[in-house]
Amino acid sequence: MSFSTSVKPYGVGKLVTLASPALQITISTLGATIHSVKVFQPQQKRWVEVNMQYSSHDEALADCGTYFGATVGRFAGRVGNGRFVLDNVEYHTPKNAGEHTIHGGGNAFDKKEWGFVISPNSETGVSVAFNYTSPHMENGFPAELACKVVYAIDKKNPNALRVDFAADITDSSPAEATIVNMFNHAYWNLNGFPERDPGQRWAQAEPVHNHYLRMPNSDLVAETNSSAIPNGRLVPVKGALDFRTGCAIGKGIADAAALNRDPCGYDHPYFVSGWKPHGPLRLNAEVSSPSTGIMMQVYSTFPCVWVYTANNLKAGASGKPGDRFARYTAVAIEPQQLPDAANWKSFPQSVVRRGSPYRETMVNVFHVSSAASKV
Repeated sequence: MSFSTSVKPYGVGKLVTLASPALQITISTLGATIHSVKVFQPQQKRWVEVNMQYSSHDEALADCGTYFGATVGRFAGRVGNGRFVLDNVEYHTPKNAGEHTIHGGGNAFDKKEWGFVISPNSETGVSVAFNYTSPHMENGFPAELACKVVYAIDKKNPNALRVDFAADITDSSPAEATIVNMFNHAYWNLNGFPERDPGQRWAQAEPVHNHYLRMPNSDLVAETNSSAIPNGRLVPVKGALDFRTGCAIGKGIADAAALNRDPCGYDHPYFVSGWKPHGPLRLNAEVSSPSTGIMMQVYSTFPCVWVYTANNLKAGASGKPGDRFARYTAVAIEPQQLPDAANWKSFPQSVVRRGSPYRETMVNVFHVSSAASKV
């Protein structure tokens, strides 16, 4: 297969596919969302779906709270108590997670139809740019913000997906500054997902307990309460939270005392050691499945990487519409800003001003080992 792009209808929007000999990446205009990621296994001569997602536009639009594969913003992650202060002005955001704001509040970036422009096939590779302009005071956030997300596969790296995030305050914006935490909320299962016919009951994927996770640059984790709201401190990792030398996710996933989550599991923001503002890509994590031999390396320019093992999904999901996926059948590896950063000056800030834009990059590199079990 050569490099190619294609477009097909998806509800009121579109699905755009970027393809290389090693990857097939499909993105939805609904939320500039990663809809599908297929990795080619040369030994088995087959494509393996590794991205958790609904197959129909209606299901994706109706879902509230999972954010499968979506571009989340304006300030995703957490805003504690639905408030923050910027330039001595207090702002209030929708409380859509108890007393707090999560992923920009309800009806945020993930529920918007984004415009898109496909770059002509070139000698360098294939790419598509998604665009959305967030109005001044949308969900309580000041400034009109022009947002752009570019997905690309380079011919020099046909097994890598690069995602560039950009946000600029527009010339016509009534406000001069805002806070931004825009990133992608993909969920992964490198064991592979079964076929997903929208009219059928879905079989569940194998849980990710067998995934081997290594995070060599995560010496510190943001200390949080049971709702994942930070207290402004970065503390050394230890025990079940220490993935610096690598271990199976299942080893510590049930350690309730260490993880402090209900339902129990990983839902934690790690600081990327050695991070510098506007610095180079750094390895955030690598995760692999012994079942398929697929490994994913995640690099980014972000200061934080959040690890979430889909704890809040239903333990005994039926596989029927509205109840498709079961708890622990995916892991999200999410490069982003530190949560609630605007309320903690001890954290790196992510304030965008006119002439001082938001620019971040994430690269997911996929490898396939010939030593994998044949499934």
